Amino acid sequence: HFGSSCTDPVVDCKVPVLISAPTMSATVALGPDFSLRIIGISGELCSLTVQPAWRVAKLRQLVARTLAFPAAELTLLDGETELKDHHALGGRRELTAVRLSSSAAEQKAKERMEFTGALMLQRARKLASQAKPRV
Repeated sequence: HFGSSCTDPVVDCKVPVLISAPTMSATVALGPDFSLRIIGISGELCSLTVQPAWRVAKLRQLVARTLAFPAAELTLLDGETELKDHHALGGRRELTAVRLSSSAAEQKAKERMEFTGALMLQRARKLASQAKPRV
């Protein structure tokens, strides 16, 4: 079951937005659907029916599709805290959407890739130093 109601005049609220069911581990309980408000500088942008177990990445894709701009340019905030894609929505009832310029989004993606690459290299070096020499 999914629904959205938008009050932004730029968004065509009559177009249904469909997304697949969330992938969940056995340890995550599926809570009941609830309404989540997405606000921007001009006020409420849309209201979406979501589930607490959804990841922010899934919500970011949905909000971007609803507002008709690239998900890479969308940042979601809970108060002043930027939500990361791997976070679960939990019981959050209102989030703030901030659209980044395409150049800022590219820079953010580049920094994220560099950080991830550095972490992987660090892990590989640690594993290599722990490896026992073959006889």
